[in-house]
Amino acid sequence: MSVAFSIESNFTGAFTAHCYDLDLTLGPVVGHESILPLIAAHKAECDECSAYGMYSQAVLDVDDTLDLNVSNLNARTLLIALGLDDEGDLCGTLDGEDFLGRVLLALATDRDDSGVPYAVVGGAEVGQSGATVIDCGRSVGYFADRFGALHALALEAVRLGRGIQWS
Repeated sequence: MSVAFSIESNFTGAFTAHCYDLDLTLGPVVGHESILPLIAAHKAECDECSAYGMYSQAVLDVDDTLDLNVSNLNARTLLIALGLDDEGDLCGTLDGEDFLGRVLLALATDRDDSGVPYAVVGGAEVGQSGATVIDCGRSVGYFADRFGALHALALEAVRLGRGIQWS
């Protein structure tokens, strides 16, 4: 499981579809019904998409290249550092300027960023039956990297006059 931090976005009414085998994007076209014939025509010519499917995707008005995706445990740690952890379900939204202020405070805070080694926390290796469970830890510089990414995300949200959402 993971949590994605992103800028609040709106649906544009357009759709695309992507063939990963040929690295080909169909569309964008307005309306879901408009992408369906393009998908059908492509699947008739592409064995990969014919066998495994090709699906439409709604086009949003905000690019997702600044989105940050982290594990649930690391998301909780970041939210605590931002003063946003309510011990709830790791979902929320916040005004872009408020989020930016919290990120700037987190960047200015002196914290141990030396990393946490991975550990096997369940399974035969620790004397338990069942699946092996691994805590992947955090790399050295993790907080600086992630708060840097959240800073870029928040700056863009403020520029657009949008909020930040996480779930």
